[in-house]
Amino acid sequence: MTTVLGLLPLLSALVLSVVLLSSVVALFRRHQHPWRILQRGLGGASILAILGVIGVVPSALWWLPWLLTLALTAGVVVACRRLLVRTPPAEPTRREAAHLAAPGRLNLGIEVVLYLALLVIALVAG
Repeated sequence: MTTVLGLLPLLSALVLSVVLLSSVVALFRRHQHPWRILQRGLGGASILAILGVIGVVPSALWWLPWLLTLALTAGVVVACRRLLVRTPPAEPTRREAAHLAAPGRLNLGIEVVLYLALLVIALVAG
């Protein structure tokens, strides 16, 4: 039982990293609504903050969170550039239509509140 609890931070970091990478891949590959790009960017930033707070990354791999941050930033830039340069597909598939639709305001609000809460925690923790 102790070994399972000892692996819990590592497993949670792995799951959060997979969620972050799936968001980054979607930013690189799909034409998306501007609010959805914001939602994915804030969600990715929140995940990076959580990974920093739990401190599961060993000091020898200090570059790994920076690499994830760079990938998220590049994904947001690519998605915004695609939004400005290309037109969305005329007849989107179901999946494309889901990405082109604006996210719910509640979902976006939750992302913003979570990000602000993590920012406050980081400022208070010093």
